[in-house]
Amino acid sequence: MHTHKEAEIRDRAYALWQEEGSPEGREQEFWHRAERELAEQADVDSSEQAAELTQPTPPAGLPTH
Repeated sequence: MHTHKEAEIRDRAYALWQEEGSPEGREQEFWHRAERELAEQADVDSSEQAAELTQPTPPAGLPTH
């Protein structure tokens, strides 16, 4: 049984394979690259809240620029 994650990896690996000209015998390389890319994307918080830059409020009495 394939999981949703495996389907994402398979789709990304296939896209990478096609981008490289569909070379034979490098399936595992593309699978591992796809796994790494998707893992990196999962670690990045891309929510709107994370995208908003907020500056801390300076303590009272300190000048602001």
